[in-house]
Amino acid sequence: MEIKIIEEKSNPLLKRTEIEFEAEDFKTTPKIQELREKIAAKTGKKSELIVIVTTRQEFGTQKAKGKAHCYETQEQLKNTELPYVLAKNFAEEKAKFKKIREDKKAEKEKKRLEKGKGKKK
Repeated sequence: MEIKIIEEKSNPLLKRTEIEFEAEDFKTTPKIQELREKIAAKTGKKSELIVIVTTRQEFGTQKAKGKAHCYETQEQLKNTELPYVLAKNFAEEKAKFKKIREDKKAEKEKKRLEKGKGKKK
């Protein structure tokens, strides 16, 4: 798989570099971890500080376009990116995100049951 950097912009307010890339010549849809490593090699940054935000494969071709964010620190990355983006990029974050979603579901169900009890009386 070959990665081309289409555009690279600095965003000093969020302390990150925003990268638009294109991946070519792959047999199967590229995995996020693989894309992060290739972008890290191309830009000279650490793969732990790179987050793949979107990827979109073009129909009928072996090309995919996407956006990535490269942060200066791990703390800045975790404070800025949305939980679902972190979950799809990092395995340890995926478990946290899943737990948060389950807790929210349980809380909603609890509220729904409480509302139902209040109406019957």
